[in-house]
Amino acid sequence: MQLSVPRRVARLIPIATLALSVHAFAADEPKADPAAYALLKGAHDNRQVMPDNFPGFSADVTFSNNGKDFKGTLRYKRGEESQVKFDGLDKDSSDWATDQVMSIIGHRRGGDFAKGDGRFPLTLGPDDGNAFGRLVNLNDKLLSNYRVRDNRVTEVTRTMGETRFTISVIQTQTTDGGKYLPQHFVVSYRDAKSGALQEVQAFRDAYSQMGGAWLPLSRTVVTFDKETTPHMRSLRFSNVQILPVTGAPATAKAP
Repeated sequence: MQLSVPRRVARLIPIATLALSVHAFAADEPKADPAAYALLKGAHDNRQVMPDNFPGFSADVTFSNNGKDFKGTLRYKRGEESQVKFDGLDKDSSDWATDQVMSIIGHRRGGDFAKGDGRFPLTLGPDDGNAFGRLVNLNDKLLSNYRVRDNRVTEVTRTMGETRFTISVIQTQTTDGGKYLPQHFVVSYRDAKSGALQEVQAFRDAYSQMGGAWLPLSRTVVTFDKETTPHMRSLRFSNVQILPVTGAPATAKAP
């Protein structure tokens, strides 16, 4: 789906363990419910993603860390490894900023539902009247579940290592043909055993239509943890250039 594993959680366990956990089915696999499959697939297909024929783009990226700006560049071309570079950043900050850029792009690439979440034995949870919508259980090793409302994914919950995290979508942006993009969402991290709240991150994204695709304009992340003052970081994309289709003249600069 469009909301996946935050870097904070993914780095807690080895990559090999993560791959096994995500792709393996539970030993006591339940019977898949066609209604759950249809509900989640409908929300999946309703996402705004990059068109299959979109060649890619380049942009200048400004990373602001508690008010201090750092300049960087991005080049994304379909079928090639994306290039993200920042000047003057320490490794942790560079890794964080790069991960955020790649997350924004990665969630716009789309994908085959049947080969993704649809390969699990999906089941419906109880119709509990939750404001975030109907619960859909993936029945995977990460104990993942989604909530769907109005043909949109509104919440994603997974367990990784000793942490259980929930991504809650507060606001979406309606795009072409009634499709949507998450615009404001909150990620809460809890101890998997006790349920104690450990950290909260609030995200706000902005997009604009350029060259036939909805591309990022900005992302702001505010982190609340044990510190009194929250940590604010942001990314701003500018000088966006749509890359030429292979063998075709370059397109004009996007607005």
